[in-house]
Amino acid sequence: MRYDFPRKHTSSRTVFALSLDHKKLTERIVVAEAGEALNRLNGGAGDVYYDQVRSLGHLLFGFESDADKTWESNAAVLRESYGKTFPFERERWKIAQPAVDFLRSKLDSGEPAAMFAAVRSWELYLHCYNQNSGADLLSQNTSVLYRPFALFGQHEPWREDAEAFSKPASDVESRVELWYPAAKRSFECVAANLSLMPILLYYLNKIREWNLACQECKVCGKMFLARTRHYEICSGSCRSVQAIEAKRQYDERTKGDKAEQYYESAYYYWSNRIRKLKRHNAAPDKIAAAQAAFGDFRKEALRRKSKVKKKEITASEFSSWLLKQQDVIDLLMG
Repeated sequence: MRYDFPRKHTSSRTVFALSLDHKKLTERIVVAEAGEALNRLNGGAGDVYYDQVRSLGHLLFGFESDADKTWESNAAVLRESYGKTFPFERERWKIAQPAVDFLRSKLDSGEPAAMFAAVRSWELYLHCYNQNSGADLLSQNTSVLYRPFALFGQHEPWREDAEAFSKPASDVESRVELWYPAAKRSFECVAANLSLMPILLYYLNKIREWNLACQECKVCGKMFLARTRHYEICSGSCRSVQAIEAKRQYDERTKGDKAEQYYESAYYYWSNRIRKLKRHNAAPDKIAAAQAAFGDFRKEALRRKSKVKKKEITASEFSSWLLKQQDVIDLLMG
């Protein structure tokens, strides 16, 4: 759904809705008018600006950052245009146009926090125009709306020492709607339309409640949330990259080492056969027997490989023994 930055005020109330799944470690974000957001979350076809399920932590680690307060600068442009009223209405829109271009670029950015702020900025602009002290009211509202962006430019809120995110600065920044599970909405959802600060506080509290660890991926260097600090890789794609690199290093290290190459080939033969049993939903006792045999095979294979290195047996003898062991797993497959 596109937002066209209309010139007439409507009663629309755009919200930023967030639902977290602890089991799957995912976040779902919907940016839309409140009613449409509920329709979408309930499995309907509501018109939305954004609706996506991503890995948990994606919002925090990719959040809009604005240390230079560019958002505030564009809000000042909108405030300035308030002085140009009929019969100079066209001047008002001309002055506001650079800010509109900025908001449109943020709406097209694909970053949900920025998209939400872009739509809400314009809704506030239209709403405050007809209010008493409208310019001051606009500044107050946009200041609250943009404060999380400025804080993210200076702090990392997921760190324990991030005092700036320890509590909201105002009542508005602690105001959030809680939508309990209902219909096809299996998880609770929080929604806000005045500030993203309560969304962030909710998110950070959930991370601490679930004892999740903030980790830096060893492959791509990106931050991610893990169940424990034992997890060092952020995704399946990074695990694939790591596996390819480990295989390259292994091949380089074992170049010319026939015993190591024979062992590797036999190891993968066994492991592939066991994976096949699991893939075809073999009986648990059959899988257990195969895994036990695999353990015995590895123990003896490593002992014999060591004897090759000590020149107590030849690599050919080792290879012959490995080939005979294939019959063991083949029989267990039957």
